[in-house]
Amino acid sequence: QASAVVYILARAIRGMPAALEVFLVLLVGLVCVLALILLRGAGRSARRRGLLPSSKGDTDTTTGAEEEIPESVRRSFLFWGGGLSGIISAALTHQLDVLKIRRHVGTGFPTTFGEFFVGLPMGSFSQGERFAVTLVLDMTLQKELDAVKKRVTRTSVRAGLVVSFLLSMVAAGTGEFLANPPVVVKNYQIRHGVSFTTACSELWQQDGPKRFFSGVAMGVLRKSLANAIVLQSIGPTKKALSTFIPYLASDSARDKAMLGFAAGSFTGSLAEVLTNYPDQVKTLMQTNAIPFTEALLIASQNPFRGAAWAGLRKGIIRGLNWGGLAFFMFLFERAYRARVRLAGKVQKPHGG
Repeated sequence: QASAVVYILARAIRGMPAALEVFLVLLVGLVCVLALILLRGAGRSARRRGLLPSSKGDTDTTTGAEEEIPESVRRSFLFWGGGLSGIISAALTHQLDVLKIRRHVGTGFPTTFGEFFVGLPMGSFSQGERFAVTLVLDMTLQKELDAVKKRVTRTSVRAGLVVSFLLSMVAAGTGEFLANPPVVVKNYQIRHGVSFTTACSELWQQDGPKRFFSGVAMGVLRKSLANAIVLQSIGPTKKALSTFIPYLASDSARDKAMLGFAAGSFTGSLAEVLTNYPDQVKTLMQTNAIPFTEALLIASQNPFRGAAWAGLRKGIIRGLNWGGLAFFMFLFERAYRARVRLAGKVQKPHGG
């Protein structure tokens, strides 16, 4: 059903000017976020009136201080939570990725329903790998930066913000570099409508291992900027949303997921539209094996071509990524604390 809706939307938007595409995706994203917030507010209002069951069961009702989770365990939770949410979000929005890629390379609209699912496994894998690696690396680098900040004066605050942004770019760039081979395979599949094995075989025949890293420089630059924008703005955006919409600030899993979805959708869609030009250059290099300068010239003719599908897809993906991450982290941490408490109860009689 979701794919059918995407097919209908694609037919309706096909042929629109780039500026109108950008305006449309921002408008649709804003409407979706507002609708989700309003629905959530209506649900909480109904629970206060006793029309719906309470969600207090989602919060930790234990008394006393919660068990502190070791950093190594939290980093592991972050990796697997990010990987799972990335795979799920990419799989659910792959049809929009197909439309974006075909728009970038100037090919026609998919003629069969099955073409919307070409390259889905590699697209999901690359998204999960990229998000997980970026999260863990950014967490590690930012912690090292925080340790340095404690030893500097207040006059270095601005410099610290710049360094923090650059570290986020490093983390995002590393994740994109590692995910480039499966992205090349996925884009090639979508562009030429071939299977995974055929794509790998043809890519290898073209230039061997180097072909799987075509467009990696532009991809790393573009993804570094986009993800750095998101990583640096997701926290302030969540804080602003929880301030203006207080019921999103609760500790329940659903509210955390909703807050992450809203903040991720807004920041992700904006970052994707702003970096559409380098993304288009990267796609042209990966799918058509053309030189960098030629790709620059082709993309400059219409820098925002495909921005509508890119912004809409990435807005949904970022929302699902950060909402799913908050949900998985909640489950992992709750299970960990329950296991620690259970282990303490089992060991207690032996200590007496």
